[in-house]
Amino acid sequence: MCGIWAIIGEQVTPQQQDAFMKIVGRGPDLTVLDEVQPNVHLGFHRLAIVMPGDTPSAQPIVGGGLSVVCNGEIYNHQSLKIDCPYTLKNGGSDCAAIITSFIKHNEDLKETCASLDGVFAFIMADSKNVYIGRDPIGVRPLFYGYNSNGSLLIGSEVKCIEELCERVEYFPPGCCATISLAAPSRPIQPQQYYSVPSIADRFLSIECTQTLVRDILVKSVEKRLMGNRNFGFMLSGGLDSSLIASIATRFLKQKPVAFSVGFEDSPDLEAARKVADYLKIPHEVLVITPQQCIDIIPEVVFALETFDPLIIRCGIAHYLLCQHISKSSDVKVLLSGEGADELFGSYAYMQRAPNALHLHKEILRRMQHLHQYDVLRCDRSTSCHGLEIRVPFLDKRFIDLVSRLPPTYKLMPMKLEKHLLRSAFEGWLPDEVLWRSKEGFAEALGKTDLGDILATHCDKLISKELYEQRAERFPDRTPETTEEYWYRQIFEETFVYDKMGHLVHTKVYRTAAWHRPDEKENIINSPDSENTLDVKSDDLLRLRRRSTGSLGVA
Repeated sequence: MCGIWAIIGEQVTPQQQDAFMKIVGRGPDLTVLDEVQPNVHLGFHRLAIVMPGDTPSAQPIVGGGLSVVCNGEIYNHQSLKIDCPYTLKNGGSDCAAIITSFIKHNEDLKETCASLDGVFAFIMADSKNVYIGRDPIGVRPLFYGYNSNGSLLIGSEVKCIEELCERVEYFPPGCCATISLAAPSRPIQPQQYYSVPSIADRFLSIECTQTLVRDILVKSVEKRLMGNRNFGFMLSGGLDSSLIASIATRFLKQKPVAFSVGFEDSPDLEAARKVADYLKIPHEVLVITPQQCIDIIPEVVFALETFDPLIIRCGIAHYLLCQHISKSSDVKVLLSGEGADELFGSYAYMQRAPNALHLHKEILRRMQHLHQYDVLRCDRSTSCHGLEIRVPFLDKRFIDLVSRLPPTYKLMPMKLEKHLLRSAFEGWLPDEVLWRSKEGFAEALGKTDLGDILATHCDKLISKELYEQRAERFPDRTPETTEEYWYRQIFEETFVYDKMGHLVHTKVYRTAAWHRPDEKENIINSPDSENTLDVKSDDLLRLRRRSTGSLGVA
């Protein structure tokens, strides 16, 4: 994990340098701020993963008239670097492949981004333009805005540019953009180079599908073991993180460490212990208390840059565990299971979809917003503690496979959610873990639901009189509970809502694809408004029975 930053259009001031340093936690091993072109400054905070020390993986990477800073990992960098006609400064970095690919593709930015196999957010400049790009799902974050002088600021997190800008925007996943240095204050026009496949056109047999799911996920994990720092797992005891741990353990020469977190009575801690014992890997458990969860919330809101209750609840344990790992171990890279629930439609409300077609639409919608939910939580919870998170389920090849499978493979009557994934990995985990039903990360902290604990605390903290005046204090997206009120209060004490409140997407689980437009939240001026599925009984698309054995839906 690294942090990148840029200002285009003026010289750097002390105030701007201070803002750049707000994300130093993302890269505590090296800090660089260089003027690579007149009035084009690129900043970089490095977390050393591939080679400890400052060389040869420092940034900016320079060559062929180009300079680039990147937060990410490019897994196919070696093939992209072949036959590069230039010697690059800091060319040992995997991110040097951005320059070599750009040259190979005749400076076609869309083709360059499409050629990169990995996760990334980059800022690149030559004498005429600045180029920016972000990975297909938005695993690595990127934000931008303009100051009162019309200069463009770009950064890995909101907090490093917010006070400098009049308004902050996120740069969309799967997009790239070219900004002319002759007119850097013109609005950025993102160009989409990737979108999650929307047509379920891979009608394969169950057996063939299981083989492909297994093979591609194994390769996805293997490529993410690049680097020579110690690896660890965020092991919740659930299916997804356990599978990733099982696969990775087969490839790593040095035994990785599994880390788990929960209350003293957590059922997940026992499940995680079984997985660690089965894989014969060390297992460290962080036992936390409800009071620790309450006390850490202001830090969590600042780190996650959101007031959405779901992200914050899940982020509390994640944040505390990463803090513990950073302080108590030499592990720097963590593998996690995020993305599987969205791809396979395994959340409880998704499994209650009216039919498989609606589930497919909801999967596409959830993937579109993933960078504002689980991916956001993963990135911010780890990066502020100098750790890097890698998420194999969000590999581009794996997404392209699973999103195109028949929706009926993800909504099987009388079958456990993610049945296809579970059955593809028979023998890789203990049966009691492989076939254990899903529990939410926050809810599984203990026998007492964290949501109940927080609700009780907030009912005492926020007086009835204060709560009754909530619409006056928060007229936009007025809190519906005292818990939401508290998060919103902390958020607005930390950030300027008018500048960046619109970036926060809330309550994604209440805007399902089968809801009517008037039932939806976040619907006005949002991508959801274009994705509402109007299904009438006589127009309902039917998924036809295929000779491969896929089930039909009436």
